[in-house]
Order: sequence, then C-alpha cells, then structure tokens
Amino acid sequence: MDTDSPTPRYEAFEAAVVGDDKRTTECTIFPRDVDDDRRTTAWITAREEAYCSAASMR
Repeated sequence: MDTDSPTPRYEAFEAAVVGDDKRTTECTIFPRDVDDDRRTTAWITAREEAYCSAASMR
C-alpha cells in the first residue's frame, strides 16, 4: 500500500436549473466554494435535450 499518496480532495457542487420564455431549460453545475480566480471557469452547463438518464448509461 502506498502511504505517500496525497489524500484525495473532493469538492462539493451545486446545481442551478433555469428556464426561459422559449421553454428551454439549462442546468449549470458549479463548485460550492470556488476561489475568485476560478469563479468564471469552474462550471458546466447542459441544455435539457442533452440530458440522459443514469439508467440508460449502465
């Protein structure tokens, strides 16, 4: 067992779901406690048509 390996660091994430007048829904996932220098780059957004169920990927 390698005891010299650093302890993994896990981040907590939040998600925001937003819809507009055109009935388009987007989900943005971002780190809860992101540093200011990463605030504008540490997120991902997906539109509703891009979602899939977890069961379909198994």
